[in-house]
Amino acid sequence: MGKTREWAPLILPALQNKSVISVVIGDYHYAALTASGKLLTWGQYSLGALGLGDPGKLEPGAPGGFETEAQRRDVREMRRRFRPLPVKIPTEVRFSHGKKKSKDMFCFAAAAAGWHTGALVMDLDVSVLCLFFLSLNDNRNLSAQCQR
Repeated sequence: MGKTREWAPLILPALQNKSVISVVIGDYHYAALTASGKLLTWGQYSLGALGLGDPGKLEPGAPGGFETEAQRRDVREMRRRFRPLPVKIPTEVRFSHGKKKSKDMFCFAAAAAGWHTGALVMDLDVSVLCLFFLSLNDNRNLSAQCQR
């Protein structure tokens, strides 16, 4: 009989005391969902699977970005192909890329496979929620609450 491997869990200090309720795994990346609706990702860039934004638009050295401004510039000008550095520390995904103002969002489910990550996210903006509920039900009490 051959030897069996023993595996020990890898404990990430950055995930301790974060109320992680779910972890999903892609080929080269990971995501952790917290009870407070935050999604944290880490691992290889995998063409955007981390959800941290366009590496060409992130500040150099930021999680998911290029290491230097020179690398970022070379990629933008298509002179060279650099890959962003792996993200070693779980980093919160912002679901408002390209928006002027960051929105308050709640992630309630996540999935990962291959080079992809998916998330079900709800906008916590009260005005958006009110419009949604008002469209479902003509409730005058709800309408009055939404006007506050």
